[in-house]
Amino acid sequence: MFIPSEVYYEEKAKDYFLGKELISRYEKLNVPMFVIENHNNILEMRSKQNTDFPKMKQNLIIGIRKTHKFVPNNKISDFLVPYTSSRLYCYVYVLLFGL
Repeated sequence: MFIPSEVYYEEKAKDYFLGKELISRYEKLNVPMFVIENHNNILEMRSKQNTDFPKMKQNLIIGIRKTHKFVPNNKISDFLVPYTSSRLYCYVYVLLFGL
């Protein structure tokens, strides 16, 4: 089971089953938790030094997708998932879609 070093989450993530489940799970494991305004702009992480990058890759970020623009795709699926972030390679993201 993945146990992150830190969890950053948007408060409204608690309104979703998966968000509530993840936050509860990691709170019980005493993982440091931080409420953030926006998963795309986390000041606490942006202000860290480059030498902290390997540790930041062990963080979990839980955010709410604000737009729901799905691109039709008839080749391999009905729709393509919206582009989320160029930082996906750096951190584990959980984006909750309010459909």
